Amino acid sequence: MKNMKKKNRQKGFTLIELLAVLIILSIIMGIAIPNVISTLDRSKKDTYISDAKKFLTLAKTKLATDITKPYGKEAVKITLSCVDNQDLTKDPEGNNYDEDNSFVIVTKTETGELTYHVNLVAIDSEGKPTRGIRLKKKSELDGDNRLQYVEKNITIPSDDEIMKVIGANSIVSCKP
Repeated sequence: MKNMKKKNRQKGFTLIELLAVLIILSIIMGIAIPNVISTLDRSKKDTYISDAKKFLTLAKTKLATDITKPYGKEAVKITLSCVDNQDLTKDPEGNNYDEDNSFVIVTKTETGELTYHVNLVAIDSEGKPTRGIRLKKKSELDGDNRLQYVEKNITIPSDDEIMKVIGANSIVSCKP
């Protein structure tokens, strides 16, 4: 009878061993989960940046083929609804991009060079802006700090704000 009790005690884990394993797993999860969430957020922000660059390319194509280039202190506003946006319908979180409040602003410098600013806005099912990129130059989207330009609860700039930021006197909008 004593031998049998010894054999039963030798099989399995003690309560302290199980608690130690649970504590170790909890510590590992406490470290891993924030890292995974951070990685997923960075990936979504990278996708926003990539989508903004695609939009810039589509706007450049539209400007080259169908729209008059800006003159003097004039700016041309090309909305997402004006370009072939089949690849830019959904943001990385599954929300739709706002076709009227997502736009590229094109201006001409004193040297005749064209400059591009992008405003890319995602909206929820109620039409409220959720996340996006607010009026940034193309060169800013290529920099090391580019992920900081993806904002939550983005606000849509008025035409007056746009003209102040880009130094234009007027804005001509593209008609879809």
